[in-house]
Amino acid sequence: MASPRSLPSRVLPSVSYGPFRQIGAVPWLLLAALMRVLAFGGGLIAVPAIVIADVSLLLAFVIVTWKMVTITNGQTSLAERGLAQQLVMTRSVLVPIFGLLIAATCVAGLSGLTAEPGQLMMGFDGIAFDQATHIGRLWSPIVAAIVLLMVLQVDEGQKPNLFRAMRELLRRAAWLVPGALLVAVLSILLHPVQGWFRSVITGLWFKADAPQGIKIALFFSYVVIFATIRLWLTVAILVLALRRSYRSGAQG
Repeated sequence: MASPRSLPSRVLPSVSYGPFRQIGAVPWLLLAALMRVLAFGGGLIAVPAIVIADVSLLLAFVIVTWKMVTITNGQTSLAERGLAQQLVMTRSVLVPIFGLLIAATCVAGLSGLTAEPGQLMMGFDGIAFDQATHIGRLWSPIVAAIVLLMVLQVDEGQKPNLFRAMRELLRRAAWLVPGALLVAVLSILLHPVQGWFRSVITGLWFKADAPQGIKIALFFSYVVIFATIRLWLTVAILVLALRRSYRSGAQG
């Protein structure tokens, strides 16, 4: 991470995004949503579908991070990267993140912290997609903060390191924890709104006499719109919280 002496000229690094600069996050979220539907169907396709969904979500996450930091006048230190380099980055981030999710699920299950410890496995997925429990909605922003810090490690030319990111999260907890809590509150408030739209879509799916293609398009539009809202809210709040943390450090 940047040293305090470099903060006046570079408060928060941004993420350059090579050939994806003009595509935006929506196509990746659409692909993630499609893969999630295939995974829910089970069978041999489930595991590769989950992998593709998570890779797509991380690519969307990085695009939104890059755009958010650009909006807030951040500077980039990354050269333009191609698809192969981006995929290497996703593997370097996602493998340790899923190790974290497995560990958190085991700890929650053994300690009785929650009646549904399996929901913690959805911590990364919940960055953009609705969670089923409040503890899941609280856990996902924390996971998002760690992912953000790991992505910024790449921006600094470092290999993503989960434990270094967790230490950085603790060091900047005065701003990142309230930011994560704000994301969790907004997610909880958004849940019934999304549920209402889901019930409307479900009603139209079974009752409306529209062509199947229109129903499918309507369903995926609904999913991607809410996924985009959740992703932008999460990244925007965490980036602003991290920026404020840097500024507070510089002033201190």
